[in-house]
Amino acid sequence: MTLPALAAQHPPVELARVAFTQLTGEEVARIAPISTGWGHLSWKVATTSGVYLIKTGIRRPEQSDLFRQAAAQQMAAAAGVLTPQVVAIGEAGGPLQRPCYVQTWIPGTDGAAALALLDPARTARFGYALGQAAAVLHTVRGPRFAEDAAGTVTYPTWQAACLARLDRLTTATAKVDVLPPDVLLTVSGHLTALIEQLGGDVVPCLTHRDLYLPNTLAPHGCPDTAGLLDWEAAAFYDPIWDFVKLGMWVFDRHPQLRIPFLDGYTATGALPDGFDDRLTIYQGIEYLAAFPYFGAAWPDPVMLNGFRTLLGSWMDRHGLQGSRP
Repeated sequence: MTLPALAAQHPPVELARVAFTQLTGEEVARIAPISTGWGHLSWKVATTSGVYLIKTGIRRPEQSDLFRQAAAQQMAAAAGVLTPQVVAIGEAGGPLQRPCYVQTWIPGTDGAAALALLDPARTARFGYALGQAAAVLHTVRGPRFAEDAAGTVTYPTWQAACLARLDRLTTATAKVDVLPPDVLLTVSGHLTALIEQLGGDVVPCLTHRDLYLPNTLAPHGCPDTAGLLDWEAAAFYDPIWDFVKLGMWVFDRHPQLRIPFLDGYTATGALPDGFDDRLTIYQGIEYLAAFPYFGAAWPDPVMLNGFRTLLGSWMDRHGLQGSRP
């Protein structure tokens, strides 16, 4: 994937220092950029009152994007999920010339880095704790289905939400010409039929929608706890949606985490009825979403080919006729 221009180099650290002080009223004792990420640029800041992170978005840089992220993050923290809390949000006219926000700092290691250092017993404990964290997140109920935690776009039913997302993805995929039209027609038609069969018992819950190990936290000194990070994609969805990326990027790559995670999750509550049937619908939608994303928005031929394989296998499982991606 081509690194976005903003992410290629951090703005001068002095600008982040000034922005932090303007937002919080505190002088900075130490500040240093965090290694470049795909979603945000970040600086770790130490003051007399504690340690913080100041962040600005790359893929979703607008003021409204930060408010939506902050809303999800604060709701999750209030429910008991271990996650940093947002303490200030700045506007685009500040020193960084981009909206930014300040959050608390939780000492720890992201799950991807931590897993390489854990023995089997600690790995199982981390997986269990991660399942518990996801289950607690999914106890946060929303008033309506919505594309984000701030309720910017809402829907009267879950069917309406899924059909709207599918329509957006079908239109976007057709425009970028990265999937044969006959395959797109077959997949979108089958997904429409599956969505129309969804029952009315799905409840809108706070859903992270980007649960993979780099967005998790193994806190220092707390082996039986796991945190969740980076809320830019959070929404009020069917919580089963979170199991799409969990399956692709966590369980398939680290199968030793699957059973501990599910044990931790179901210790808080049972998996919803119709779990497998609902999950396969969301898998098809998310596989389709990869084509305009990795085919045009953030080009990555390797990722795109991987999703061609995933979508082809999904079509095989559903017995769909015709060509494959």
